[in-house]
Amino acid sequence: MVCFRTGLTCFCLLFLFFTSIKAIKVIGRDVTVTAGDDAQLFCEAFKTTEPLTTIRWQRRTKKKPTNADFLVVTSSGKEEYINTLRERVKFAGNLAVLDGSIRLGNVTLLDEGIYTCIFSVFPSGPYKTEIRLRVQVPPVVTVGTDVPAVAGDTEGILGTCTAANAKPAAEVLWSLGALNNTVKVQNTVTVDSEDRYTVKSNLIGTASKDLNQKKVQCVVTHPGLKQELELNYTLDIHYPPQVVYISSAGDQGALQCEADANPKPTNFTWSRYFPVKETLSSGVNSSLIVQLTPDSNRPYYCVASNQYGEAVGSFYMHVKTSTESKILWTLFILTLVAVCCFLIWKFELFQRVNKILRRDIGQPVRTESSDH
Repeated sequence: MVCFRTGLTCFCLLFLFFTSIKAIKVIGRDVTVTAGDDAQLFCEAFKTTEPLTTIRWQRRTKKKPTNADFLVVTSSGKEEYINTLRERVKFAGNLAVLDGSIRLGNVTLLDEGIYTCIFSVFPSGPYKTEIRLRVQVPPVVTVGTDVPAVAGDTEGILGTCTAANAKPAAEVLWSLGALNNTVKVQNTVTVDSEDRYTVKSNLIGTASKDLNQKKVQCVVTHPGLKQELELNYTLDIHYPPQVVYISSAGDQGALQCEADANPKPTNFTWSRYFPVKETLSSGVNSSLIVQLTPDSNRPYYCVASNQYGEAVGSFYMHVKTSTESKILWTLFILTLVAVCCFLIWKFELFQRVNKILRRDIGQPVRTESSDH
């Protein structure tokens, strides 16, 4: 009978012991942070009255797939930091309430992995939970073209918006405005060994002079960005000279050549003939000084060119001789005299008409006299 009671007591004690073991819980929660921020890794034990001996933290990552301790906290509060993480890890828990949380500073993509929080209590032993740390990396965004689009009849890339080295992949959209029905969008996605994604969004269309300097906008969204990025872009379409303008600067015989081209012309060839037989000037200088002589009365041609082609414009130079100048001055003076005579005649005619009207209606006509 005594043996039975003793066995029953032992059974009850064992039952209570294992029941208490099963009741212990260690909980944590997965965390997602942006690279460069701090990560708060929460870990807490519940439902145990057994004394705490240590809290240990381990982790395994893609580069180091085996669990390894990096922090041990004893029941007395002593903190032992292991390996290079000691510079970025800080114990942020409270032993009195079995809170074993930590803070990991300045997180990088290399910190992504599984973190194990282990509570050791006496006498039942260690209890653990695993926490997944995900690191999101915002994209590096650029917009432009690798090769300038050249006006022509075939489709090509007019512009590229790139969201590079992001995790997860960024979303790239275009705000095209009036060009919405003129161009189309083509996206490509690549991923590197670090699971970072690069999204390239190309504007595809037929390059033309009319599209040059049109404005579009690249819009990029990503969970690692505080707000969406909006990058303005002006289409840069290259084309050969289209129209050449020649202007004359005053009466000094200076001619200026300008052309509608992108890029600007790199060479200007001046000649009195077209097709060019002999050149007056050739090079980057767009101006020409003409000696004003009677022989200068003739057309002058400017051929403007860039790497895509050339175009020509003409200007007829008319040099006034001294005889022509005298004739013009004489005509001007005669015209001026004639206008003055006409005005005097008109004034006298008005005076005579005014006298006649006053006389007809019986009003005295005022006359001038020297005495009253």
